[in-house]
Amino acid sequence: LMEELLNGELSPTREEGIRRAAELLQQLQPIVDDEAEIGLPDPAEMAVTALRTLGLPELAPYIAELVPEIPLWAATPPRFLAGRADAAVVEGDRIVLVVDWKSDVNPDAAAQGAHAAQLRDYLGVTGAERGAVVYMSVGHVSWVEPQ
Repeated sequence: LMEELLNGELSPTREEGIRRAAELLQQLQPIVDDEAEIGLPDPAEMAVTALRTLGLPELAPYIAELVPEIPLWAATPPRFLAGRADAAVVEGDRIVLVVDWKSDVNPDAAAQGAHAAQLRDYLGVTGAERGAVVYMSVGHVSWVEPQ
């Protein structure tokens, strides 16, 4: 939903968000053996969460500039990275901000540390000065600086 909202494919309305979330879940269902066992998300909750995230005051200065789904690669032996930034702000030919959407409801300190470490890897690859881990379910933005 975030990708489609950011690139303008999806209208930023609750009704359209719910409709699209339901479509995406429908596409996922053939892959999932027992929907009841894993508890698929509620389309309305998905839509409201995505729209609320776009309205977070901390992100407001960047929302119009965010480009979704930026592929990232790096090879600096012994480390190699192949990933995809959920969103980034690109100015000219450089990335200045990387955003990572997270749906965790209550991540513990270890999970938050792992999320920040992943984002720092992305900052290192892109040369971005700043990043944000956005915990969408709780509406919290955790700012991350490069090491």
